[in-house]
Amino acid sequence: MGNEIELKLEVSRADARRLPPVLKKFSSGRMQKEKLVSVYYDTAKLALRHRHAVLRVRRSGEGRLQTIKLDPLGVCGPFGRLEWERELEGMRPDLEGLRKKDLGGLPIKKYRDDLKPLFETVVSRQAITLNYEGAELEVAIDNGQVKTGRKRLPIHEVEVECKKGDPAAVVSLAKEIAERVKADYGIASKADRGYRLREGTAEEAVCERRIALDAKATTGEAFQVVALSCLRHFAGNRAAVIAGEAEGVHQMRVGLRRLRAALSVFKQMLRGPETEGVKTELKWLTEALGPARDMDVLIRETVAPLQKEIAEKRAVVLFKKDVSDRRARNFSRAQAAVASERYRKLVLQTALWIAGGGWTRTEVDLIVARRCQKAGAFAARELHRRTGKILKKLDRLEKLNAKKQHKLRIAIKKLRYAAGFFESLFAGVHHRRKNFEKALKKLQSALGKLNDIRTHDRLAGDYKKPPRLRRGAAPKAFVMGLIRGKERGRVKKLLARAAKAGHRLAEAKEFWRGG
Repeated sequence: MGNEIELKLEVSRADARRLPPVLKKFSSGRMQKEKLVSVYYDTAKLALRHRHAVLRVRRSGEGRLQTIKLDPLGVCGPFGRLEWERELEGMRPDLEGLRKKDLGGLPIKKYRDDLKPLFETVVSRQAITLNYEGAELEVAIDNGQVKTGRKRLPIHEVEVECKKGDPAAVVSLAKEIAERVKADYGIASKADRGYRLREGTAEEAVCERRIALDAKATTGEAFQVVALSCLRHFAGNRAAVIAGEAEGVHQMRVGLRRLRAALSVFKQMLRGPETEGVKTELKWLTEALGPARDMDVLIRETVAPLQKEIAEKRAVVLFKKDVSDRRARNFSRAQAAVASERYRKLVLQTALWIAGGGWTRTEVDLIVARRCQKAGAFAARELHRRTGKILKKLDRLEKLNAKKQHKLRIAIKKLRYAAGFFESLFAGVHHRRKNFEKALKKLQSALGKLNDIRTHDRLAGDYKKPPRLRRGAAPKAFVMGLIRGKERGRVKKLLARAAKAGHRLAEAKEFWRGG
């Protein structure tokens, strides 16, 4: 068994060919070349996939190597995976002697009779071992494809793995490579690509994964795991956004909000110009996606139901057409943003900052102390502090103006995300945590609908009496007026709902206190 520490970059085929001479500068050894054929196994119901496990048998020359990988996000650190290897005679997996307790709880034998080959990767690999910044690193350049049936997907990537020494050297070398060639941060593994190719889900939205923090983790380690999870969440939706999938835009925005919340939760440990640069770019991307989501929600949750409620069908049709056109334009802007060079740099630079930015290397005593404190103790203090601030504001909810209500909604959202980040550190309190999160969710929902109403109020300005020659102006303004009238009538009810959820939050026990 080993704990694999690696970082992957995606490059073009041409850049993959340019890299070997660059890498040879750091080593007196020779570049080793081999052809690797890997067959991936799972059950028909993808039992291993659902447990974030991978089983493959790889052929290299005359050798056969079986590998089981387990990726319980967080347990092995931000770039770690549990890995077990065994030499085989043939290409069929051999599960004899493998026990659940030795495989991180993975009941591999349970699936033995149902395993079947699902897809394969065929790769030409060039590998070299480097002594870089005092660490022994293995760098592999892979060119090939993943195959299942008649489907094919190219693979051009660079993997940097730490064999000995400080894993921070992995990040330093990745930065060096990224300065020489145009590289993307590698979000998906070869197994991920194979599954999505086989299932035809390459352009489907990607949701968040549960974070499992090690009970012994430091605050610095916890941030890396949390932030990398959020990065993978939003960046994993790039294909869905480019394909124009509304859920892809939604999930990318959720991932971005989660990452920005993480930066807020851990901010005292992260202060510095690098962090401000990351925050600026994340805000840019969030704002590039926002209008598309706003129009999508307006059509689905407000305009579509209105068509069934009023007699003036033509007016609603005209209004819906206008909003749909706006939606299309905003989706085009969102697609252009995530297809841009700025987006590519944002994802790569954010990943490298999470793994080895200035905040990880500073010797300022206060920052070092914050970075090294126990994550559980930090989480309990932060959750308690944020909950207390929110409860104070909820006591005078109806007196808060629109701006302060908006800030309260954001604070509630951050607290809800923080509770999710840290939930694995507080075992045995599932019921209490669910009650706490349920109250937060209802609060966020009520205040979110109030925020939607204000968004529509701002949009109404576009429908004020326009020039007489503008086609359909009066019917559109009429529908916008109907929407505003209906929504204004809901404000008191939504405030009452938020107040009720606030009382439930105040009564909910702080699950992080245990007992």
